[in-house]
Amino acid sequence: MRIIGLTGGSGTGKGTFAALLRDKGAGWVDADAVYRTLCAENRGMLAALDTAFGGVLDGTGALDRPKLARIVFADPEKLRKLNEITLPYIRAASLDAMHAQGDCPFVLYDAPTLFEAGADDLCERIIGVLADTEVRVQRIMARDGLDETAARARIGAQPDADFYRARCNYIVENNGGLADLQRQADAIFEVLCKGD
Repeated sequence: MRIIGLTGGSGTGKGTFAALLRDKGAGWVDADAVYRTLCAENRGMLAALDTAFGGVLDGTGALDRPKLARIVFADPEKLRKLNEITLPYIRAASLDAMHAQGDCPFVLYDAPTLFEAGADDLCERIIGVLADTEVRVQRIMARDGLDETAARARIGAQPDADFYRARCNYIVENNGGLADLQRQADAIFEVLCKGD
C-alpha cells in the first residue's frame, strides 16, 4: 500500500484538492476524523486523557473537548503531553483505516499536522497545498464564520509556506479557481500513478 501525505494550513483548499484526487480513484484517510472517532469511542485513550488532565470527561464518560482545549492550549507542556498520549492512538487507527481502503493506486493521508505529529515517516511522498494569506483569510471567514482577526490568528499559529516548501515533494498553489486546481490534481495523480 502506497501512502501519500497531504498537508497544508487552514484555508489552503486541501480538502477540495483531496476530493479531486479521490474522484480519480485515490483512497483517503482524514487524520482529524480519525481523532474525532477516537475521542468518541476509544475508552483507553479517554481514560488516559482524564488521568493526565484531571476530569476532562463529562458525566456520561464523553470527552469535554472545550475543557481539554482550554487546558492544553494555555500551556505548551500540557499540549506536548496531549500529543504524547493521543498520537500513538491516531497513528494506529489511521493505519487500520488505510489498510481497509479498497483497490486504489495510493491512499492519501490527509493530516494538517503531518510533520509536527511525526507521521511523515509513514508517507512515500508528501503533497503540500498552499495559498496566499489573503486568499486563506477569505476562505476561513466564509467557511468557519470567523471574523478577519480570528482568521488571521489561526493562520499565524500555523507553519508558513516555506515550512511546507522545504519538506514536501509536491507543492500545489491554490490561489486560482477550480479548473486550475483540477489541472494540478490531474498532473500529480498521473505522476504518482507512475510511481514517481
